[in-house]
Parts: sequence; structure tokens; C-alpha cells
Amino acid sequence: MSPSQQLTSLKTVGLICGQQGTEPRKFAESLIAKLRQAEVEVLLDANTANSCPEGGYERRPREELVAQADMIIVMGGDGLLLRVARLAGPAQVPLLGVDLGSFGFLAAVQPVVVLDHVDQLLAGDYHIQQRLMLAVEVRREDQITSRFFGLNDVVISRIYPRRMVRLDTQVDGECVAVYPADGLIVATPTGSTAYNLSAGGPLVDPDLDCFIINPICPHTLYLRPLIVDADSVITVKVEQRYDEPITVRLSVDGQEDVEVTSEDLVVIQKAPCKAQLVRLDRSSFFERLHTKLRWGLER
Repeated sequence: MSPSQQLTSLKTVGLICGQQGTEPRKFAESLIAKLRQAEVEVLLDANTANSCPEGGYERRPREELVAQADMIIVMGGDGLLLRVARLAGPAQVPLLGVDLGSFGFLAAVQPVVVLDHVDQLLAGDYHIQQRLMLAVEVRREDQITSRFFGLNDVVISRIYPRRMVRLDTQVDGECVAVYPADGLIVATPTGSTAYNLSAGGPLVDPDLDCFIINPICPHTLYLRPLIVDADSVITVKVEQRYDEPITVRLSVDGQEDVEVTSEDLVVIQKAPCKAQLVRLDRSSFFERLHTKLRWGLER
């Protein structure tokens, strides 16, 4: 989306709010009023409409908002932004994340800043950060049994707490390792600050196109996180032991789950789309590391 397209196309805005309460309601009502005053059509999901009951607003499915809106403003925390990004990414709809949560690394804009800059948004005076997304498929024989998009990560982890799993991992058909571990994280640069960071993985500039392969508590001294090109195809298969099928859990962005067995093949690769995250300022990834994670600051 070029700046000129931004300038002329912002005629319909979708609002998705993940919280109830006085403050979210006041913010949503103020934002709706400003947008309508500028003759912008406003579409609300069910939760947002419910949080503003006196407005009598029509409730729409989020899929409909993604299909019709020129931009979606996500009011909540990072979890809600991840959930909406999986819908909006394939449709290439820009997302503006407003911080109503407890952390707000992705949804980092404060509500008052949004209200003060509605004219800036309508004038197209913003920029879009394109973020790599991943596509994951679970295949059994010649059938695709599950398919997901993700912005942060795919996690394959053991279900039974007393049993380690062995994960045969390949990149472009070449064996990387058989990880004896609690599980495996395959993260995008955006997801490098999430579970990957907690599991001892590296922080990666989100402008890079790569994947991080990070074993969770590997029972070995010689396996460490690995960064591979985003054009790589990563496959993971659970090794069967003792003639019994082994079942693990596959989780996408910590929100969508499916069970995977040693009969399945997990295929992870770059999605054909990127998430479009709206920024009102030019704050860098490193500035957010300083402010949100206290990265590199004296204690």
C-alpha cells in the first residue's frame, strides 16, 4: 500500500475491542464520534458493540470487518492483535494496535495518542510495517489435516509432563537435528520477543525475513537456537518409540491448538502474505526494547 493509496482509501474503519469496562467504552465512543464526524463509516465487532450498548451499533463478524474495512483498529493487548492479524494478514488489511492490555509490545499506541491523531490517520500520514507471517500445515499421508497462519510462532510441545519427545527436524529436506526436548519453537522475528525470548532464544530485528528454530529445554549440551532463511521449508516429525504412537500439541501464536501424532508431518514455511501494522510515529524496534523490556538500561 503506497502513501497515495493510504490517502484516498481510508473510508471504512473497523473497530475490534477485547475488553469491557468504563475506560474502553469511553475510548471507543470517543473514537467512533471522531470518525463519524469525518464521514468515515465505522464497523464494530460484537464485543465492541456490546461495550457501547447505548449506541445501538450493529454487530458484525470479524471476518466481515476484515473483508470490508480499509483499516482495523484493534483495542486491547498483544493477544487480541495476534488473533486479528491471522484474519487480516491474508486480506492485507492494515492493523493499528491500541494498548488497552497489560504489556502492549505490538499493540503499543496509547488511546489518547490515537484520539489526538485521527486527522493524521485520515490524511494518510502514517506508515506500515510489514511483518513476516508463517504458514503451518499438518499432513498425514497425502492429506492436509490442519492449516494455520501465524504472526508470532508455532510451538510443538509434549502433552505428558513426564515424557520427553524427540522431534526430527529438517530444513529444505536436510536433517538439522533430532531434538530430545520438551518441545520446539519456530518463531518469526516478530515472535522473537515472545515465547522464544523466555526459552533463551535470540532477539531478532522484525525487518529481517528469517525463522528461529529454538528447542525447549533440550536434553543435550550441543543444541542451541538456530536462525534460518525465511524461504526455507521446515519440517518436524515426532519420533515414534516403543511401538506406540506419540502425541504432542501444536500451538499457533499460543491461541490455536491441534494434537499431532508420530503419524503426522508438520510443515512450516513463509506465508504468502505479511501482516500490515500501522505506526503513527517512527519509533524503532530498539526503542520498544528499551521502553517495554528495559533492554540495555541500567537498573
